[in-house]
Amino acid sequence: METGVRFRRTFILVVVTSIVFGSTNVSATKELFFNNVIEISDADDGKRTIEIDASGHIFASLGTVLYKLSDSGYIMEERTFSKEIIATSISPDSTKLALTLKSGSTGEDSIFVLSTGDLSTLASSDTTQTNAYLLKWSPNGGVLFSNAPTNGIVQLNRDTLAGEATYQGNHSGSMTCIDVSSNIDMILTADENGLIQLWDVEGGGIQQEIKLQSTILDCAFGNDDAYFSISTPTDGIRKWTLSGSELKPIELHGAVKYQFTENANEVMALKTSPNPHIIFYDYLNEMIVDNITMFHSFDDYVLLSNEAGTITNIMTNSKIDSIVNYGTSIQRTGVGESGIDTDGDGVPDSLDGDDDGDGIEDNWDLNCADVGISCELLPDENLIRSIDLNLNETRIIVQQTFTLNKATSASIRDLSRLSLDTDVRLSSEEAQLFADAVCSNLDQDTTRVTLAEKVSIENASLNFVSMECSVEDGMTLVPSNDRTSHIRYSISVTYDFDTSISLDDIQVHVENHRFPAAGSMTELSDQHPIRITVSGPSIITKEYVPWHIQELQVTMDIEAVEAEGQKLSPKSILSSPIVIAVVLVGIFAIGFVAQRLYDRMSQSGYDIIIDDDDEDFIEDEDEDDEISSDEDRFEDEVEETVSKPERRTPPRRRSIEKTSKRVPVRSDEAAQAKNLLQQSSNEVVRKRRARRSEHDTVTTKRRKLSDTKPIDAKPRKRRAVKRDASTDDDMDETLKRFVAESPEE
Repeated sequence: METGVRFRRTFILVVVTSIVFGSTNVSATKELFFNNVIEISDADDGKRTIEIDASGHIFASLGTVLYKLSDSGYIMEERTFSKEIIATSISPDSTKLALTLKSGSTGEDSIFVLSTGDLSTLASSDTTQTNAYLLKWSPNGGVLFSNAPTNGIVQLNRDTLAGEATYQGNHSGSMTCIDVSSNIDMILTADENGLIQLWDVEGGGIQQEIKLQSTILDCAFGNDDAYFSISTPTDGIRKWTLSGSELKPIELHGAVKYQFTENANEVMALKTSPNPHIIFYDYLNEMIVDNITMFHSFDDYVLLSNEAGTITNIMTNSKIDSIVNYGTSIQRTGVGESGIDTDGDGVPDSLDGDDDGDGIEDNWDLNCADVGISCELLPDENLIRSIDLNLNETRIIVQQTFTLNKATSASIRDLSRLSLDTDVRLSSEEAQLFADAVCSNLDQDTTRVTLAEKVSIENASLNFVSMECSVEDGMTLVPSNDRTSHIRYSISVTYDFDTSISLDDIQVHVENHRFPAAGSMTELSDQHPIRITVSGPSIITKEYVPWHIQELQVTMDIEAVEAEGQKLSPKSILSSPIVIAVVLVGIFAIGFVAQRLYDRMSQSGYDIIIDDDDEDFIEDEDEDDEISSDEDRFEDEVEETVSKPERRTPPRRRSIEKTSKRVPVRSDEAAQAKNLLQQSSNEVVRKRRARRSEHDTVTTKRRKLSDTKPIDAKPRKRRAVKRDASTDDDMDETLKRFVAESPEE
């Protein structure tokens, strides 16, 4: 068995091991899925490898420590070395285990052959000297091959590890791969610089030498040693006859490890991009036969197959201290035995670790409502398996959601955290990688047919459209030290109806069933009891939640939602866009009116109080402001003359010499100004005479502006001044004379 895949600087390669029970007698299977994790506590840091013998014992190296474990994970033997273990390989008869250590001091052994029984040393040597990262037994187990201290391959004796031959040739770079023909007469080598050499073991010379301009990832002989081949990142798997003629390449790019099966048309390959997965590829028909997807990173793996050559298990190491097992089934203790079975999963409560089937182990199932029933018998309806049917007139989506227990959930989170990067944060991309792995490993043909038979609708046939998986809860935003949160994931299958149907007054039938087991991780989850929900945009949501399984078939009647306007609920009214718009407009209008009222109140700073006389007189509103002002000044002068007839002599002005700043005025401008002044004077005289003809006594009305509103203010009466007509005539003549004598400026 082989452990060894080399790392090129620009490519992360995965170290692969051969297959137990015959390295080529394997065939594809569509039933493998993530099964369980074997954790090794307090493991050493460093390189990780994994081997398995014919009895199913696991040999795992973690740093400097080598473990022998049972298939259940019990540590049977353990041995610690002085240096880090960098490669391991088990002999074809499963009796010997070879390993190499990192280079140490001169004279220190770097290669060992151990007994697989008790890990005791059978032979050791420093022949390899520097880091021997390649180890491979010959098909008959007679000799052991490793990379030499210089660029090339060294052949070692299995009993003494003494060097028997060296195959170096023209290799100038680090060795990438090595393979030995089935009859052990040829050796194939390749290096990182793209040089391929085919060696004749008996003659010791180079039979073929090919120089490529591309990176070489792996190399292998074809069936019956009819040809040799190498894999490349972009040119697929290239093949040549033993005479050097190139054959048609296999269009399978980026295979970091591959080997041909006994089926002459099939090759098994490991690819790491976009995520680790193993492909069984029919290169004659150029089609993928099977695809086994992993959601985590690993350095080494082994395949187990049965007597018929069908793969039954894949075991990988990981970047955490765990060994990951992919299998085709889950063996449940107590299945079919008699006794009380609360959740209906076929395991009696006396042997069942989760009696109520909600994903919470009985020893953790302590918190529930006090209804007179033990918590381990009262399932959490949010965690039990749910089947949600969402349908309209043309389509139905069947979504089933499952819960993983605490231990399995914690292991999956730990594996996923390092699947895309080296941090401990679990990203949404890593969570989706896990969900995609769930869907990829399903036998989708079986799944879609089975579900279409278990879910039926009156007068409708289901036509498969698509399938997708997603993580509902328990991965992202969960702390790295969380060991109690459940992972819930869902599998959704979409079907179209063969014809459009009316949903009112029809029935949906759901048979009590287990999810199809082929390649299905749902086998890890308890599938009873179940919760069934039927919903849709135009139907009333209905739910069926049994305490435990009581019926072999659940039938639910579909009721269409009443037409809009016939029955309105408060919730629908409040959520109506029209109602929301009206409320917003009303709020805006009220705010606008309130703002306007506030602005008006803040601007009204004065109160106007009008003092009326006994006889109100309404003046002509069309009078000019300038004339009214002149009249008021004139009346004041008359009033002062009547009340105070004494004559005032203006004080004598002191003569001050000033520089004249008088601006000369043209004669036509002076004449024009004189005419305007004369017209104004005549108009004033005319209006006053007109009023005297109507009333002998003139009563004036004044308006008073007050900042504050007076309290108990009473109208104040002004006395009227009676003027004689002769006095007015004198004033008119005086005004005219004043105008006539005004200087012409």
